Amino acid sequence: MSGAAGRVLRELRGDILRGALAQGTRLTESSLCGRYDVSRVPVREALRTLAAEGFVDMRPGSGATVATISTDDAADLYAVRRTIEEITARRCAARVRAGEADDLVARLDEIVTAGLAAVRAGEPADLPALNTRFHLTMARESGSASLLSLFRQVADRIQWIYAANVDVQGERSWAEHQGILEAIRSGDEPTAAARAAAHIANSRSGFLETRPT
Repeated sequence: MSGAAGRVLRELRGDILRGALAQGTRLTESSLCGRYDVSRVPVREALRTLAAEGFVDMRPGSGATVATISTDDAADLYAVRRTIEEITARRCAARVRAGEADDLVARLDEIVTAGLAAVRAGEPADLPALNTRFHLTMARESGSASLLSLFRQVADRIQWIYAANVDVQGERSWAEHQGILEAIRSGDEPTAAARAAAHIANSRSGFLETRPT
């Protein structure tokens, strides 16, 4: 992939993941050329890659649109997340209790403070990336390479779903992040795991509430 196509890919993927280009948005080559200041060739390369990743739908005669995640796909993702997050939170609390993760609480505290500030300021655009940082930090500090690898495999789709529902879930999700952080800070493994599991269950319910009936 050319340098220009790689840049368009990164920027277009980022715009989709943070919700600047919402699910269902039509993506014309001309509009993307103007948006990213490139010719049509790198735009086409980027669209093909994003279609293969599942973030763009391309249909002959209809052009490209930002994909819409299905309820079934989202339910599967939440099921996987619940397992990952529950174990991750438990391991983080255990490491804090054992004195093995000196900087973890400070890093999570910084992210939660930023998230709560964005909620209070009415700046939801900042929340999807902060949400990913919070959960990625826990996965990284869990001490498990397998958990970190699993989280990274689903991180983009997590951010994508979160961005689509941030207006509904933003304030609640950051209050829950704070609760998870406090359990980790206390080294309380059962509570950290339970709060992480409840957080994912609530996120799933919030997503389903926004789906057409």
